[in-house]
Amino acid sequence: MRSSHLSIVGIALLLSACSPTAGTSISQENQNPLTASRYGDELADSMANIVIQDDPIAKDPAMRSVIDAQITLGKKIADNARTKQEQGMKGSLVQVKNEVSGYILYVDDTLFLSSDFVAVPSADLRVMLTTVVDPRDVVFPDKTAMDLGTIQSFYGAQQYAVPHQDKPELYRTLVLFDRKLKRIEGFAQLSK
Repeated sequence: MRSSHLSIVGIALLLSACSPTAGTSISQENQNPLTASRYGDELADSMANIVIQDDPIAKDPAMRSVIDAQITLGKKIADNARTKQEQGMKGSLVQVKNEVSGYILYVDDTLFLSSDFVAVPSADLRVMLTTVVDPRDVVFPDKTAMDLGTIQSFYGAQQYAVPHQDKPELYRTLVLFDRKLKRIEGFAQLSK
C-alpha cells in the first residue's frame, strides 16, 4: 500500500510539472523584440477590430476605455520592439538541407529567433555565429564559428546569450549546424 501511495505522489508531481503555470509569461516572451513586435501589432489590431466591426461592447464607455487602452499599449509594445530591432542586425533563414524558416535578431549580446521559427528536427542541431558571409563557401565550422548551444526548440521564439564581442557586426551569419551529421541545415545573413 505504501509503495502505491508513493507512485501516485510521483505521478502527481510529474503532472504538476507539465501544467501551464510552468510556462513563460507574456512579459517574459516579450523580452524577445521579434515576439514583442508581433504581439503588440496583433493586440492593437484585435482591439481595433472590435471597434471597426461595430461590436456592441465598443459602445459601452467603460469597455471602450479598456479597448482604447489596449490599442495604445499594443502600439507602444510594437514600437519599442521595432526600435530595439533597429539597434541590432536582422536576417531571415535560408534552407540548405532540411526546411528552416523564421527571422533572426542579434542585439545586445543576445541572439533572438522569431515566434514563427521552424526547423526540421535533426540529430544535434547547434546554433552558431560566424564571421563568414556564406558558410557554404568554407569548411564549416570555420575558425571564427561561435557555438551558442543546442537548439532550445525546433519551433517558436527563443534566445541565446552571445559572449560579448568588441565588434559584434563582424558576426554576420547565424548557422544552424548539425554537429553529429556535420552539415549545415540553414543559415541567415545578418545586417542592419
